[in-house]
Amino acid sequence: MTVNQAIVPNSEESMELPREQRSFPCRTIRGEVLTDRSYPSQVVDVSFGKGLFATRDCPVGTILEKFEGPVVEYSELGYDDTYYALNFLYDGRWKWLLGNTPAIYANHGCAPNAKVNSAQEIEVIRPIKAGEEILFIYNTGTGEDKWDPMWTFDCKCGAKKCMGLVDSYRSWEPEYNDNLTSKA
Repeated sequence: MTVNQAIVPNSEESMELPREQRSFPCRTIRGEVLTDRSYPSQVVDVSFGKGLFATRDCPVGTILEKFEGPVVEYSELGYDDTYYALNFLYDGRWKWLLGNTPAIYANHGCAPNAKVNSAQEIEVIRPIKAGEEILFIYNTGTGEDKWDPMWTFDCKCGAKKCMGLVDSYRSWEPEYNDNLTSKA
């Protein structure tokens, strides 16, 4: 790329730039988080921000919450949107949903108890007890999927098989037994 070429904001080319050198032309359009929901979950303050927790015992298949909000192209994301955007395939193309529901507070866990299904709902994949934090894997995908380096973080979920650095999309299959989660 020459100096005279402009980098399209939030494009694949801009993913190579450090966060502070990027252009985020859009304001956050996610809006206020909806709270009048009838899902068996609630937002709770945790040591690192907020988390989503089950309000009752939930068997496999229970829908805990749903991501809803504007669906945009990657180039339309604003700076703050990058923290809460949920990417998903829509008609064979990647789109980003700017969640405005409590689903945005579900945290990552390497031994998750939930997943995001094709309807953008958080669905129980192993029984959850009331008061348990709802966790899903943030980086499910393939090596061909484009990972934005600014989404990279050190995982501190406590699972015995914690991946440590979350820095790319990875294939994942649920594998549940008592040896996968921390007893701490």
